[in-house]
Amino acid sequence: MKMKGKLLKYSHDGEFPKKAGVYILVNQKNGKVYIGCTRNVRARIASHRSLLLSCRHYSEELQHAFDKDFLGVIVLALVPHANQQLLREAERLFIQAAPYLFPAGIINKRLVNYSNSMK
Repeated sequence: MKMKGKLLKYSHDGEFPKKAGVYILVNQKNGKVYIGCTRNVRARIASHRSLLLSCRHYSEELQHAFDKDFLGVIVLALVPHANQQLLREAERLFIQAAPYLFPAGIINKRLVNYSNSMK
């Protein structure tokens, strides 16, 4: 499944909600995704973008995709009035479904290990 999101490099903070939710950063060239959850989607996307623009992101794979204009962003789900536990549960459900939703794979290693531990 090829997912196409708005290119992160050219997105604007105002395009994202200031709400809790689950988002993905998708490498539009190979289809791999980074799954994340946060209490404020707008702030978290801005944080990723800031790290990527300054070439200081902790994920070399995301940094490379960003530099080559392959990195898109998609908000998968908003979770109104969510606490951290509910957000982690929503994230976990997407991780468990990842092989079906994102067959190209998951970029972030922590989540790959998290997904495998849930089986």
